[in-house]
Order: sequence, then structure tokens, then C-alpha cells
Amino acid sequence: MRHDIVIIGGGSAGYAAARTAHDAGADVAIVDHGPLAGLCILRGCMPTKTMLRSSDIISLMRRGPEFGLLPVEPSADLAAIVDRKDRLIAEFADYRIGQLRDDRFTLYEEAATFASPTELRVGEQTLTANAFVIATGSVVGHVPIPGLDEVGYITSDDALELRQQPESMIVLGGGPVAIELAQFFQRIGTRVTLIQRSHHILSAGDEDVARPVETRLCEEGMEVYT
Repeated sequence: MRHDIVIIGGGSAGYAAARTAHDAGADVAIVDHGPLAGLCILRGCMPTKTMLRSSDIISLMRRGPEFGLLPVEPSADLAAIVDRKDRLIAEFADYRIGQLRDDRFTLYEEAATFASPTELRVGEQTLTANAFVIATGSVVGHVPIPGLDEVGYITSDDALELRQQPESMIVLGGGPVAIELAQFFQRIGTRVTLIQRSHHILSAGDEDVARPVETRLCEEGMEVYT
């Protein structure tokens, strides 16, 4: 089967590429073995921001006196927070799946393997195209820390599915994903310790920006080691 362009991956980047190519007049195919919708919707931006909204409200409730309100100490129901996240993400995913299955594209729900620089094996079929776009997203990396495998750990993906709140948690890393999850769990009542090997958190950015964030995390009760 021949197409003008074949896009491997149906997430946010893949869909944007497919839509742009179609609008330019190309015959577009998308290959994605599923689950459809992509990293951002299923395990990235949207689920994290949905859960962070719950912890933001908890933080605001604690800051009631700043707004002339009586102080209150809220309690979180992590299972209910995750249920809400799952409901909203299902809606987002259904919408994206509908876009991928639109008549503008040919969707192959199979794994892809290159047979040659110009041929892609998709299930029992071979696809050819003028161009291929690889938009397969990412996976959680394994950090070779001595003893980590023996003591056990959860990944950021696993953290989004926890339904029982842990009493305490150590977060290894100080990037945006680590900061989001650490602050979420700290705000819902977990004792969080964050460890970052660089001399400040958010090390890919300016220290002048990172230091106020670190100060705020500590004010909320988190222990931060850099």
C-alpha cells in the first residue's frame, strides 16, 4: 500500500503532523499499535494537570486566612482524585481517537517495523511512502542507581495510578515531572523528600527561577536536597 506520507505514532505530535500534511494535500497514513490517544493525553500533560488541580484547591483551602476566610485543614481521597482523572482522560482520549479515525487519514492499528529505508511492515502489509515521520513518544527511563532495583520503586506513570496514599515518598530528580508529582503528594498529605543531584532543582533552567520554586516547596513542608 502506498501513501504520500506515513506517520508512526498517533499522539499529539503525530496527529499534528497528519493534519498538517493532509491540509497540504497529501495522502496520509497513521500507524499506531495503541492504546490510541498518545502520551500527552494518557500519561502526560492532561492526567497530571487534572490531578494537580485537586492539590491546588487543597492548597487554596489552607490559605483561607489570606482571603479573609476561616482556616480549614482539608483531607484528600486519592482514589476519588484518580477516578476524576480517569473520567476526564477518557473523554479527551475518545475525542482524539475520533480524530485519528477520521476519513482524512488511513489508520493502521498495528506495530510498525522498517523493512528498508522506503518500506514499513505493518502487520501483514507493507507500506511505502515518500516520507516517514517517527512520532512514537517516549518511555520512562531506567536510572542505574545501585540498590534501586532491590528496594523497589514506582515510575511517574505508576504514581498517576496510585489509589492508596503513601505516608511518605522519596522523589529522585528535580525536573518538571518530579516537581509536579512531589508537590501533588506533599499537598495531599504525604511526607515528601525530593533529591536532586544538581545544585538546584529545575536544573535545565535558570537558578533565579528555580530558587523561589524550591523555597515554596519547603514552605509547604517538603524536604529538598540538592
